Amino acid sequence: MNTQIEFFEGIKETTFPFVQLTKSKNKMTGTATFLFVYPSIFTNYSFHSNTLNGMFLVWEKKKIQTNDVTIFFRNGQPFLIKSIFIFKNSQEWFNFLHFMKSYSKETGLVFSENNSI
Repeated sequence: MNTQIEFFEGIKETTFPFVQLTKSKNKMTGTATFLFVYPSIFTNYSFHSNTLNGMFLVWEKKKIQTNDVTIFFRNGQPFLIKSIFIFKNSQEWFNFLHFMKSYSKETGLVFSENNSI
């Protein structure tokens, strides 16, 4: 398979994200927040913060996109990217979960549930 996360179409992000999921009480909507600490696009490509305008989740000829992408700087250098996906219905949530299942199979990324609530 070719499941990947991209900040620029066609260029795979190789840094693994921290992903936080939230879901509404009615289980119909939710969010996924991705945090990338020192993502590879900062070092492997000629990166300019004004050229980054989205994040893409790509798998099996499908794509989910968000434009809610924020770059954080430390000492004048970019060090973190935060991207937020908002899922407005159960189909969007299902598509996201399908991507995550495929991505975790390819990368070994695992899910751990927060039971502190």
